[in-house]
Amino acid sequence: MKFSLVLIICWSITNFFSQTTADTIRLNHYKILASHNSYKKHPNPKVIKFLSKFKKQLGPSNDPEQMDYGHVSLSEQFDNYNIRGIEIDVNYDPKGGLYRKRKVNKLISGLRQKIKDPLMKQPGFKVLHIADVDYETNYLTFKQVLNELKSWSNAHPNHTPIFVNIESKGYNPGDESGFLRFLGFKRALQFNAKAFQDLDKEILEILPADKLFKPIDLKGKYATIKERLNTEGWPLLSNCMGKIIFILEGNNQNLYEQTGVNRPMFVYNPPNGENTAFVVKNDPIGNEKEINLLTHKYIVRTRSDAGTLEARANDYTRLNAAIQSGAQIISTDYYKPDPRLGTFVVKLK
Repeated sequence: MKFSLVLIICWSITNFFSQTTADTIRLNHYKILASHNSYKKHPNPKVIKFLSKFKKQLGPSNDPEQMDYGHVSLSEQFDNYNIRGIEIDVNYDPKGGLYRKRKVNKLISGLRQKIKDPLMKQPGFKVLHIADVDYETNYLTFKQVLNELKSWSNAHPNHTPIFVNIESKGYNPGDESGFLRFLGFKRALQFNAKAFQDLDKEILEILPADKLFKPIDLKGKYATIKERLNTEGWPLLSNCMGKIIFILEGNNQNLYEQTGVNRPMFVYNPPNGENTAFVVKNDPIGNEKEINLLTHKYIVRTRSDAGTLEARANDYTRLNAAIQSGAQIISTDYYKPDPRLGTFVVKLK
């Protein structure tokens, strides 16, 4: 069925909940629209054209057509499209300079390899989708993302919670091809315990503690998050207004211990874990009943579209499944349509 999306629910998914509503619903009953790879800009058309020549060799997981999407700034997403969840890919760069060059540009006439911005020389986490290939971004560094989150949150102190999905990136094209490494494509640095400590440090240096809702805040007086959810459930939405909630997934996420110390990020974990609060089920088709059962206890993230495929086909099948599943976080690349592809758009009304 072709439609943008009309979702009838018993509360308004906006930044303007009534106090009565916020005092009566729990955080896991709050449903939001999120953006996927929220920092990303459209790739340079020359890059897409060049990569398309090698589409068969790249394989379906690196199809350049599926990289051809992009987003407006985070503040514009929050203000104009009521996005309340974002996803940020972080690439480990403890010495600085690892991501200054865009090696695919070495093979394309008229494109510069080196990024001149001095931020790329500094140690810290860099924000991009696929190193050396899909590198266009609204934010070069994770600190830039955090500073924009802080500024927007300060300007909207009673905003509904913002969920920030952090993906630790542990793969570059240089990891799978000796020939690409010969051309200068870099291997990815793997995340280790020190990398996650550094990631925590960047978050805590920029965002004050009162802006964050952390694992320890959910666990409260209980021994584990599981015990809290089984006994008391999630806190009221009113207790989470103005908060930013980080959830980690990706490379070596198992090394991130979210309990025992006061760390800023939750982790996407399998159901029934001692400290599972968030579960990711990216494909809702055929999994509607399973996801719906999970939402009774956990907050579940799913996707309404992926890799531009639904937008190109104007196909709402996956979106319908996501809605039917009851997942609390629905992630999309199309909170606004891409006129190059058609009218496909995902909205919560």
